[in-house]
This record gives sequence, C-alpha cells and structure tokens, in this order.
Amino acid sequence: MDRASWFDEETNELGFQEYVERMESWQEALADGRVTPDEIREQSERVAGLLRAFEPKLSDELHAELTTIFYELAVLYGMQRIAETQVEGE
Repeated sequence: MDRASWFDEETNELGFQEYVERMESWQEALADGRVTPDEIREQSERVAGLLRAFEPKLSDELHAELTTIFYELAVLYGMQRIAETQVEGE
C-alpha cells in the first residue's frame, strides 16, 4: 500500500473522511442506511485489535507521542459530537 498523506493537499486539513468512505468496514456498516450497536462493537473490536498488534512495534518516544495524538483526537470527536447534538437540538 502506498503511503497516503493524512492531510488534503489543497486545504491542508485532515483528509480522513475521503478514506473513511473507501473503507470496506464503512461501506458494509452503511449498506442498509443505518449503523447498529453490533456494527459499532465490531468496529471497536477491529480498531482495538489493530492497536494491540501495532503498540508493541513502537518505541517509547513514538508511543508517548501517538498516545497524545489519540487523546487529542478523542477530544476532537467528543467536541464534534456535542456540536452535532447542539445543532440537532436547535
């Protein structure tokens, strides 16, 4: 697999949405137009498995840096969720 940048070349913003839509797991989850709790659990298990396999390969320095990135990403997702809820509630 070629190394793909995490950023959109034109906007310099995170470009994950483009990749999300290509992912088989995303396409399967949305095939029926809704996401079920089981699909969320399966995706959570998939991600946990990938992280468990990847974590031992990291140096302590990279592990600490990536941990901070994951924490900040979790904050971003939490903020997005709250913002979406606020818009829906208006």
